[in-house]
Amino acid sequence: MSRYAAPPTLSGEFLIREVTVVDPVDGSAAAGMDVHVKGGKIVAVSHSRTESIESRSPVVDGRGRYLVPGFMDMHAHALNSPDDVDGAYALMLANGVVGFRQMSGSPALLAHRAAGTLPAPLGAPALLATAGDLLTPMNAATPEAAAATVRSQQAQGADFIKVGLVRRDAFLAALDAAGRLGIPLVGHLPEDVDPREAARGGMRCIEHLGPGVTMFASTSFSEAEVRAVTGDDAGVRIPQIKLPGVDRVVGRMIKAMVVNPAARTTEATARALAIADTTFDEDAADRLAALFAENSTWQCPTLIRVHAQQFPNTTRYTKDARRKYMAPDELRSWEKSNKKFAALPSATRDVLETHWAAQLRLTRVLAAAGVPMLAGTDADGAVGVIPGFALHDEFALLAEAGLDPADILRAATSDAARFLDVEHEAGRILQGFRADAVLLTDDPLAGSAALGAIHGVVRAGSFWDRSALDATLEAVAAAPGAH
Repeated sequence: MSRYAAPPTLSGEFLIREVTVVDPVDGSAAAGMDVHVKGGKIVAVSHSRTESIESRSPVVDGRGRYLVPGFMDMHAHALNSPDDVDGAYALMLANGVVGFRQMSGSPALLAHRAAGTLPAPLGAPALLATAGDLLTPMNAATPEAAAATVRSQQAQGADFIKVGLVRRDAFLAALDAAGRLGIPLVGHLPEDVDPREAARGGMRCIEHLGPGVTMFASTSFSEAEVRAVTGDDAGVRIPQIKLPGVDRVVGRMIKAMVVNPAARTTEATARALAIADTTFDEDAADRLAALFAENSTWQCPTLIRVHAQQFPNTTRYTKDARRKYMAPDELRSWEKSNKKFAALPSATRDVLETHWAAQLRLTRVLAAAGVPMLAGTDADGAVGVIPGFALHDEFALLAEAGLDPADILRAATSDAARFLDVEHEAGRILQGFRADAVLLTDDPLAGSAALGAIHGVVRAGSFWDRSALDATLEAVAAAPGAH
């Protein structure tokens, strides 16, 4: 049982009556529909009629409201602290987040999932997919080690391989091994890897627009200069040898770093970004986007993450009223990271501020080319990112980048299901699909802000109305515990 989530208003069987059902796949909206929920499934979607067998079920009044599939946060870390996840789960429920892709796994997490012993209180979002350990020089220092780790993680039951902080040869070996085994490889592009070769090699999804310089180097008419400036600058160095206790030390290093990676931006990286941003080549960007579309190289921009880490000391984040839901130790880690960011050279901070426009521009180019896209936040543990609420922040930033409301809705629903290969059971309001949905008061096809106008949430066949969702938020605020 959750420490925070209020009991559902309805469970088991109920009818959402006379609602407008929005289909994210084609952007259609069908008014006057009845949606019958029973046993955790949608058992019928039909035109509303005065008398029906379903009318004996408890009724949720859908008149004047819109029903959309439940939202999926496709880049999250809720289970980084599985013993203390209730706060994050409650905020996700209150914001219509019904599932998430866990982007940091471990052998222990995979074992707990296999055994069915992960925390899953009523109303908790579904764990949609998870990886094993992040690929770093600790487990992927050489091509041989990288390939062996990929094989090991697949054997442990990982849904995908997440790569980060490795060098080019290890990255390419992991990509090749993953392709041979048929397991998706996602994550970070090393600065010495060209995103075009990653796409051609079958990388499934690039997170955070790279991160770093390499995506922007590929859209510059001075690409060679940008890459030369970056050179061998790898930022954080992870030990490549395993000694007693090193795993714990590296774990603490990575945990501290991921609060805000931008706080460790080197002067070389800043110079490279500045050159790339002032030498933008629209044709090169269009070619890169076309290649991603051709190879189905998905993108999960996590714009709320990159914005929060590049502007952490602005009042948007330091005075965010939603900080009241966060655990005190989480807020302390944010403050410590903010001091580190403030100590960066002013020229570096200026580059990061200016780079935001380039990140929006690249997101817009990718979307316009039809590159498949996911909505994700990088909660939990990321500075300024509030679980649950952050997905709505992401919607707003995707809109700022130029995506239309239907595209934004798809990125968090039907396209997320397609990415996960569950499009025949999730991501739409259809008979036989999972009973995960969000009841909105405003039209989500008229503007993405409507996705935050939540009247109620259906999760795994239970319904929480607005008063139950508000009670959940009040419980978290009374004993802040979100991470």
